[in-house]
Amino acid sequence: MTRRTWFGLSASLLAFAASSGASQTVASQGPGSRSVAIATDTTRRGITPGSESVVVVAGARYRAGGLHRWLLGNTYRDAWNTPVRVPVLNLRTFAGGLRPLKVGGGNQTKSLRFVTPDGVEYVFRFVDKDKTQAPPRLKGTVVDKVFRDQVSTSHPGASLVAAPMLEAAGVLHVTPILAVLPDDTLLGKFRKEFAGRLGTIEQYPSKLKHSDGFAGAIKVIDSDELLPLLNSDPRERFDARALLRARLMDMLLNDWDRHGGQWKWARFSAGTDSPWEPIPRDRDKVFVSSGGLLPGLARHAAPNLVSFEDSYPSVRALTWNSLEFDRRMLGGLEKPVWDSVAAQLVRRVTDSVIDGAVQALPPEYRSLAPMLARTFKRRRDALPGAANRFYFVLAAVADIHATDAADRAIITRVDDRFVDVRLESGDGSPYFLRRYDARETSEIRVYMHGGDDSAVVTGNVQRSIPVRIIGGNGTNRVMDSSRVDGHGDRAATYDVGRVKGVEYPTDTFFNRRPWIKENGRKILPGRDRGAAITPVLGLSTNRDLGYVPSLGFKKYDYSFRHRPYASFVGVQAEYGSNLSGYRVSLTADKRTEDSPVHVLLTARMSQLEMINFHGFGNATPDATPADPAGFFEARQRQWLLQPAVARSLGIRSDVSLGPVVQYSITDSAPDRFLSFDRPYGFGHFGQAGLRLGLHHDSRDVIRDPSRGLLVDLTGTYYPALWDVISPFAAIAAGATGYLTFPIPTHPMLVLRGGGKKVFGAFPFHEAAFIGGRTMLRSLDTQRYAGDAGLYGSAELRLRIARFALVLPFDVGIFGVVDAGRVYLNGDSPGGWHTAAGLGFWIGVPDPATAIRVCRRTGAAGPC
Repeated sequence: MTRRTWFGLSASLLAFAASSGASQTVASQGPGSRSVAIATDTTRRGITPGSESVVVVAGARYRAGGLHRWLLGNTYRDAWNTPVRVPVLNLRTFAGGLRPLKVGGGNQTKSLRFVTPDGVEYVFRFVDKDKTQAPPRLKGTVVDKVFRDQVSTSHPGASLVAAPMLEAAGVLHVTPILAVLPDDTLLGKFRKEFAGRLGTIEQYPSKLKHSDGFAGAIKVIDSDELLPLLNSDPRERFDARALLRARLMDMLLNDWDRHGGQWKWARFSAGTDSPWEPIPRDRDKVFVSSGGLLPGLARHAAPNLVSFEDSYPSVRALTWNSLEFDRRMLGGLEKPVWDSVAAQLVRRVTDSVIDGAVQALPPEYRSLAPMLARTFKRRRDALPGAANRFYFVLAAVADIHATDAADRAIITRVDDRFVDVRLESGDGSPYFLRRYDARETSEIRVYMHGGDDSAVVTGNVQRSIPVRIIGGNGTNRVMDSSRVDGHGDRAATYDVGRVKGVEYPTDTFFNRRPWIKENGRKILPGRDRGAAITPVLGLSTNRDLGYVPSLGFKKYDYSFRHRPYASFVGVQAEYGSNLSGYRVSLTADKRTEDSPVHVLLTARMSQLEMINFHGFGNATPDATPADPAGFFEARQRQWLLQPAVARSLGIRSDVSLGPVVQYSITDSAPDRFLSFDRPYGFGHFGQAGLRLGLHHDSRDVIRDPSRGLLVDLTGTYYPALWDVISPFAAIAAGATGYLTFPIPTHPMLVLRGGGKKVFGAFPFHEAAFIGGRTMLRSLDTQRYAGDAGLYGSAELRLRIARFALVLPFDVGIFGVVDAGRVYLNGDSPGGWHTAAGLGFWIGVPDPATAIRVCRRTGAAGPC
C-alpha cells in the first residue's frame, strides 16, 4: 500500500474511533504527515472491534470521599468510576483475525501483542496500571496505596484524544480504540490474565516480511536500534524537525513521559538518504493532572506531578525522563526552526480540531469535553512561549556528538556573538551544521568519539562561547588558530593524540559520554550542568539537648568533569530545646575540573558544642542532691572558621589541610561548677592553628549502611597566639565499621572506636572527652575529661519483623556493649566505664530513623 493510501485512510479511521467511543540535525522531511489508524487496509480487514459491547467501570478503586480528594486530588477519579459502554474485541474478525504473541509493557502498564495472518502486529494495553512506582520497601503500605491512587491522574480515555490532534499536527502516529478483550479460547495461556480487561488496541509499528510495514515504511526500528546507527555512521540521519513537532505536541498534551523507549523510527525508502521518522507511542499520560495537598507538596521534589491547566508546567517537569534524549536529538535545530514549527502547530491545531478531538471520548466521558477543549485551546495559544522556554533549556550547554567514523569538526568563531560548528565525514558534506549564539549558549562541547578525528578552530574575536573538544579512541588532531581577547589556543581539548582505552557505559538516555577515571576507578560521568537545591528538615532527640529540630538547604552546582559537583554550599540551623541554644553552620566545597584538589570551608556559630563539664579526671563525681540544678552544665558560645585545601582519595574520601580559627565565650552564670573552677579557656578565649585531616568513607550508602568503614583522623596544632598561652596540639581518631552477615534475617554488627590525645596546656573545651551519642552513649555528653581518652562499642542488630502500615515498620532487637575511659597525666583512676544493654528498635522505614528502647546494666543512660 502506498503512503498516499495510508494518509487517505487516516481521516475515516479517526472518525470511526470517535464514533465508536473509542539528520542528526538536517531536517529532511516536509510538513506533510504520515499517520496510521487501527487497520492497514479496509478492503482486506474489518476495522470494527466487534458487534458485541459491554458496560464497564474503568477503575472503581479510585472512588474517594472528600478528605481523600482534599489530600490526593479530584484527578479523573469520576471518569474512572463512570460506567462506559465499549465494544468487545472480536479476535476472529478484527483486522482479519488476531493471534496472541507475547506479553509486554513497561514499568507500569502490561500489554499483550497480537499478530494477524499476514504479519501485521497489534498491541493491547490495559487502561488501568498493574504496577506502581512505589519503592519496593513501601509495598503494602498506605504510601504504596497513595502511589496506586495516582493512576487516577491519567484519564482512562486520554489516548483517544491525542490521535486527532497529532493527525492535524502532521505527526506520524497510531490511533487506538477502547475495547474489552473477550473471554475467548483464542487467548490461550493469556486468557486468565487478559480476558475481560479494558484497554486500548492499536497497531504496533513494525515492518512486514513481504510488503511495506506501518504507514508504508520499509523498515521500523526501536530507539535502542537507532542509537548505535547514529553513533557509528554519519550517513544515518533522522528527521529532527518532525521530532520537534512531535515533542511540542507532547507539551501541548501535557505528556511528560516521553523517554527514548517511547519512540519507534520508520524509514520510507532505501538508503541512508532517507531519514528516520519518529513514531510516538504509549499515550497514557495525555492531559495527565495531579492535584491535592500531598502531590502539591511532593511536586517540589518530583516536578512531573503536573496539573493540566491553561499555563504550562516547567520545562523540567515536562522533560522529567526525556531531557537527555531531547538534548541529543533536538540540539542541532536553531531558534528560527523552533519558532517556525511552534507557529505552524498553532495554525494547524485549530479550534475545530480540538473540538473534534475531545469528542473522540466515549459519550459517557464527554462531560469533561468543554473543559478539556477550553484548556487545550489556551495551551495551544501559549505553545510558542513554552517552545521558547524548552529551546533555551536545551541551548544553554550544547552537547554535539560526532560518530565512530573518521570525522572532522570545523569550529569557527564568527564574531563576539556567534560560533559555527560543522561536522563532516567522507566526502565532506556536513551531517551537522549549526550556529550558536552567546546570548543563548554558555558552553559548547564537541564529542568526537571513535575513529581518527580532527578538529579545526579558527577566528579572532574579543570574547566567545567556551568550546571543549573531547576526543575518543583513535588518533585525534586539534588545530586551534583562534584568538580570543588576544590569546591563542582557546579551545579546551581532551584525549588528543593517539588514544585508546576510552570506554562508554550503557547508553539508555541518548547521552553518550565516556566513563571517567578517578583514583584508578571507572565511574559514571554524572551530572555536568545546572544546579540543584535540596531542603534539609529534621527532628532528633538527645538526652542533654532535648528535642533538636533542624532546618536548612543544600545547593549543588554542576560543571564539566567536576566530580561529584562543581561546588556545594550547605546551610543548617538547629535548636536544642533543653538548652534553648542554637547551632548555625555553613559548609562549602569548591571542586576543580579533572582534579582531585578541592577547597573546603566550614563556618559555625554554636551554643550546642560544650554543654557539660565535671572537671578533669576519670573519676570525677556526679551531682549530689546538695548541688544546684544544672551544676555541671556548661553554657558556651563558639564561633568557628575552618578553610582547607583537600585532595580526594575516592568518591567520599579525602585528606585536607588548612587553618582553624575559633573564638568562644563561656557563660559565668553563678551556681555552676565552671564558675567556681574557672579552668584555662574560661570566659572569652580565642585560638588559631592548623589542622590536618583524613576522612575515609567506604560505606555502601550514607544512610542506613549495611557494610563498609567510616574513618576520621585529625591532627591540630595551636601556636602561642591570641589567647593561647603556650603551644598545644591534639590528635583524634574515630572509626565505625558495618558488617552484615549473609544469613537469614541479615544480622548486622556495628563496631565503633576512637580516641584523642592532647599535648601541652590546653583550654578545657579542647579536652579529650568521653560520653554522649558518639562516644559511650550510656554517659552524659562530655561526662569525663582528660588529656587522653579511649572509647569503643559493639552493637549487634537483628531485624525480626516488618509491618506495613502508613510506612513500613521494621522491628528488631539489638545488644550493645560500651566501654571508655580518660587519662590525665597518665592516670586513669576507676578504669573502664562500661555498660551493656538489650533492647528493641522500630525503624520507619529503616534503622536510620529508629526509635530505640533499651535496658542497660552498668552505667545508666540511653543505648
